[in-house]
Amino acid sequence: MKKILLLAGVATMVTMNATAFDMMNMHDIKPYVGMDYIYSYADYKDVARKPKRNYNSIEGNFGMQMWQYFGPEFYYQYAFKRTSFKGDERLKNRFFSYGMDMMGYLPLGCEGTYNLLGSVGLGGYNVKTSQYGESNDTNKVGYRFGLGAMYNFTDNMSLRLMGRYSYVGTRYLDNLWEMTAGLRYSF
Repeated sequence: MKKILLLAGVATMVTMNATAFDMMNMHDIKPYVGMDYIYSYADYKDVARKPKRNYNSIEGNFGMQMWQYFGPEFYYQYAFKRTSFKGDERLKNRFFSYGMDMMGYLPLGCEGTYNLLGSVGLGGYNVKTSQYGESNDTNKVGYRFGLGAMYNFTDNMSLRLMGRYSYVGTRYLDNLWEMTAGLRYSF
């Protein structure tokens, strides 16, 4: 009897979820993929010899714009290795990040060709620094805030520009100020 009641409960929940999903207008949900170039300016803490502060990164992302105003976005960012020299000593550092942002969209104009953007999110940061023969590899969860704008060329292609502040808080790297430029393809 318990198994029958359990199966009936599961069947009811599946039916209710299917009905709720069917009630949502699928035209209001636009999945997309994107690729960004990122220029990052790093704020270092107490490092004996400060490394170069600017990084060039690439970022791949995918997300959904829901009901024109908000949606989640998942990303992976890779910053290319930077090497600084002081005499014979060499300082190398790099980082990568992955996580999720909650995006907010404010359509402008009659046709929504332009959008103002805001984002809040969390990211996992892996920062690797080596100096004077000593290496430090740190994983940390940080938070991110961003503002920007997006221009929709067509219903499927758009250009996005954003500025972002990311707090990392590792032993060497405190925070990042980033400028991003990239393309989005919406399905």
